[in-house]
Amino acid sequence: MDEEPEPLPHAAAPVPGLGPILWQGDAADLPAPPTLTTTAAAYRRGSGEPDLPGILLLSPTDGDEWVEGSAVTIRWLSSGPIRKVRIYYSYERCKFAERSRGDVGVVLADMVPDNNQFTWSKVPWLDTASVRLRIAGYDADGNRVAADEIGLGFRPRELVGLPDNCIAIVKRHQRLYYFRDGRVVRMHIVSTAASGYWTPTMKPGSYDRRRGAMGQVFSKSTCAWSRMYNCAMPYWMAITSSGSHGIHATSPPFYHRLGSPASHGCVRQHRTDAQILFGMVPVGTKVYVF
Repeated sequence: MDEEPEPLPHAAAPVPGLGPILWQGDAADLPAPPTLTTTAAAYRRGSGEPDLPGILLLSPTDGDEWVEGSAVTIRWLSSGPIRKVRIYYSYERCKFAERSRGDVGVVLADMVPDNNQFTWSKVPWLDTASVRLRIAGYDADGNRVAADEIGLGFRPRELVGLPDNCIAIVKRHQRLYYFRDGRVVRMHIVSTAASGYWTPTMKPGSYDRRRGAMGQVFSKSTCAWSRMYNCAMPYWMAITSSGSHGIHATSPPFYHRLGSPASHGCVRQHRTDAQILFGMVPVGTKVYVF
């Protein structure tokens, strides 16, 4: 039987949304999966000899993507004395200023019969852009005898169908995603407009009579200045042609508000995240705000 996992360490740093990290499933690291060449049939020996234990995920495949709200059917092949399986996934939460906020693990199916298929009715929102999906096979005595795992992407439901290269901001979760070549290469904790202010929803080609064209990075400046609020806006990227709204770094006294609506309308980030994103994103990049 599995040993009880050691508790995950608690982080002392005041990182937004941290708190005690609860591993909701099997936190023990799986043994390295055996090398497979084709299918689980590769484990089978000649007639009269016992099958070697093996398990192989067939669907989804490595590099596929989970979409929030969708149903997922997990399929696998197995051989040998496997009678039950455990299916679970894990991920690292969205980092904050390049600092880890801990890992999450969730068991989808715990010691269910090895029937080669399991359907997950609805993928929830996950605070990540990548996931590890694992399956472990157990014999009749409850011993873990085989395992396999793959890497998957994750996409919130709003971001389905976006172009391969763009910035997307999801206000309901206060997260920014930067896509390059169809993959999320940066995910940041942000603050959009506080109550009484407005961060406009937008897409490329959007227009507002007061703010002008919207939905792309119109200009960049390493240190813009807000005349209205008399403050610096480091690593500024304008997302309206008038410059009324942009993506920029906030100042340390406001770091604790990141992850919740707190701005005058712009999209605020930690300075570390803002500097990295500024260096990656060219003028003209498409911008979506949901």
